[in-house]
Amino acid sequence: MFSILGLLLWTMGTTADVLDELVVQPFWVSVYFEDLCRTSGMLFTSYGLFKTMRFVQSIHNRLACELIIDDLTKVHNRRYFYRHVRSAEVTPYVILIIDIDHFKSINDEFGHDVGDIILKQLANKYNDIFVDNAQFARLGGEEFGGYLPTSKMLQVIDFCQHLIDLAHSINVKNVRHLTVSIGVAKQTPNGPLDKVMKRADQALYVAKQTGRDRFEIASN
Repeated sequence: MFSILGLLLWTMGTTADVLDELVVQPFWVSVYFEDLCRTSGMLFTSYGLFKTMRFVQSIHNRLACELIIDDLTKVHNRRYFYRHVRSAEVTPYVILIIDIDHFKSINDEFGHDVGDIILKQLANKYNDIFVDNAQFARLGGEEFGGYLPTSKMLQVIDFCQHLIDLAHSINVKNVRHLTVSIGVAKQTPNGPLDKVMKRADQALYVAKQTGRDRFEIASN
């Protein structure tokens, strides 16, 4: 709006200036009107362009955020997780795949709105403990990913048990406590991320098949 008004005033000032060369105009038009319209037009146009650039920048920032942040849980998404791990300098590292146990039954019994609340609660609790260069993200559905820049498996074991205990602190409608299963895989020397993820996913499957509410470490 400011740009349109500015351009209109600027055009009026320029038009008056051109007419001044062609016809005799009142003194106040040639002395005051031209300069006033031209100057105010420049100011309004400049301010309008400034506002437009601020708006475009805000849209750009929002779109950039939406590309890397999960809309529901507000933690990083799968795209960012893969990009972060692939650019990580620490090697070998450890990948965790965390899956909420019996999540479909939670949605079926209590409704998808309760399921969404559970996802957000768990994501917030977990995201707070992935500190320093560690990374946490929602991979999709009720599945989350974790990246730990370490090869010390004793620390990883303690961390996984902490994740399981944190899940227990979430109460599902005062009926039962939440549980998760975790698949753990350590990167082999120069092993690509896709293979590490596959091994972690296989370990998750074993954890699910052997009772849930536990973690399983993939063999090298």
